[in-house]
Amino acid sequence: MSGRILLMTPTFYGIEDKIKAALEESGYEVIWIENKTQSFDYHGTYSKLKLLRRIYFRLFFPRERYIKRTFRKIDNRKFDLLFSINCHSVCPFLFRILKCANPGLFSVLYLWDSSSMYNWSGELGLFNKVSSFDPEDCIKYKIAYKPIFYTKTSQDKNIRPETDLFFAGKFSIERLTVLDKILKPIHESDLRSYVRLWPAYKIMFHNHIIYYILKKLNLRSYMIRKYLLNFEAYEGILKRDFITPEMIGFNEVQSRLKNSNVVLDLPYPKQAGYTHRLVEALPNGKKVLTTNRQITNESFFNPDQIHLIDPLNPVTIVSWIKEKAEFPVDNFFYDLELSLWLKSLLNVRMA
Repeated sequence: MSGRILLMTPTFYGIEDKIKAALEESGYEVIWIENKTQSFDYHGTYSKLKLLRRIYFRLFFPRERYIKRTFRKIDNRKFDLLFSINCHSVCPFLFRILKCANPGLFSVLYLWDSSSMYNWSGELGLFNKVSSFDPEDCIKYKIAYKPIFYTKTSQDKNIRPETDLFFAGKFSIERLTVLDKILKPIHESDLRSYVRLWPAYKIMFHNHIIYYILKKLNLRSYMIRKYLLNFEAYEGILKRDFITPEMIGFNEVQSRLKNSNVVLDLPYPKQAGYTHRLVEALPNGKKVLTTNRQITNESFFNPDQIHLIDPLNPVTIVSWIKEKAEFPVDNFFYDLELSLWLKSLLNVRMA
């Protein structure tokens, strides 16, 4: 056995299982706990009533109580390394517990969400090593840049892709707007698409009375529009054939991506880092439609493989989507394969 790792990640498509398995295949004993978002968390960039949220955290200690409950289930608390993705449940109390049993513990943090979504600047100093997928955040916080990983897939080159265009992701106003515009010419052509968009969440304010009041007031606030549309998506009021009530898992995403000619990439606004979807697509030889303008500055940018679309006017080039082509894997992606990504990120020996 090479050592013990405490792995803390959000639950996300089942990617956490892939990370855990890759570490275990390399000889490490891995204890996984969910890096769980706490109720009334104040770290969300667009969270309202931040002062009240902070007071709640100071009075009721939700992260600390969650850590206590979780650690009661762990008999052996001896760890060589803490690897955390994001900081939903990270707090000084977690480190006090771990350092009691592991004075020499080495801790690594990887951020796969940008500061435009969450502000974890207060937690960065708890870790020995911090990296982010977002190059702008790396400059802002003076931390290391590391794009997100991809997993190897095998595909018979002679098999024709089942679909021409693939997208799967969490609901947002921006994504809904782009999909409404981009899918119209695709549906009018003979192209085959597999597109799935699921509601972002069911929050504690998910209430029919609140919904009807806000709907009646007809307010133009972005947050209220976001709440109303997500509510309608969750309740089936918002009618689109690509809206589904539940997210699809990692294995199905991989399978659908592998069997598509073009992958649609719609990162959140103000996010400069590359999505997992994009980093999976390019080294697997897929063509990509993306709204991320940052990509044109990269050495691997190839307009034959990557087509940039304007999120405000997403004109779809049907003929470009139809074209089939093979693309070599750029050196940029060499150490982003999961096992190599973990090796370089954690500074541990991987098989």
